[in-house]
Amino acid sequence: MVKGHLLCIGGLLGLWMAGCARFPATPAGGGVRRLVIEMQVAGRIRPEYTYFVLFNLSNDPTGQQGPVPVVRPPWGNGFAAGMFTHFMRYDTLQPQGGYGLYRVVDGTNLSVFQYIGAPRMSEPVGTNGNRLRFEVDLTQFIPDPDEARAMVYVQVNFIATDRVPLDPNDPTPKVWDALGDSRVEINRYLNIRIDQNRIFRNGDTGVEVAGDVADPDLDIVDWRIEVRTL
Repeated sequence: MVKGHLLCIGGLLGLWMAGCARFPATPAGGGVRRLVIEMQVAGRIRPEYTYFVLFNLSNDPTGQQGPVPVVRPPWGNGFAAGMFTHFMRYDTLQPQGGYGLYRVVDGTNLSVFQYIGAPRMSEPVGTNGNRLRFEVDLTQFIPDPDEARAMVYVQVNFIATDRVPLDPNDPTPKVWDALGDSRVEINRYLNIRIDQNRIFRNGDTGVEVAGDVADPDLDIVDWRIEVRTL
């Protein structure tokens, strides 16, 4: 697929075929840093559902704005609001089910996305698999190595949902989960520092709770983010 293709939210968002994990010989732009992302649900990952990891490359140490789920009409892009600059999407809209990385096009009110490509590495999801795991180089998001190296603070959220509604008048509720207790809050996200090697775990923060959504295939129960210097 041609890199740089622009996609409206109503169009086909998935362009990468899932398969065996793959590694490039040389990371584009020198890589600078790599993010290793894991998300686990209570049940299994269902490719007909949609799973997101959203990134707001703000470089804001206070983390005043970040990605949050869209949970009611008007639906906007159908999955997230707040502030985010990039995301990984996993569902059947990726050819044969798989991972795709996207950039939010500036000035489009979070409604038009540019396909970046596949993660540097991804873990195939088996029939009863309950985990997503992928690795992305910071230079996939910020191609200039010097600009990528200057990025220190990033806001992150995980979202799982049974559908991505686009009609602003669609009255049908959707089932979803995101960081925090989804029964009582929607504005929880992580503010992480990525300028040195470190590992962030749900077990260390307790930010995500189990059992806050009835569908176990959408119930996020664990996550992990590792920062590696390349």
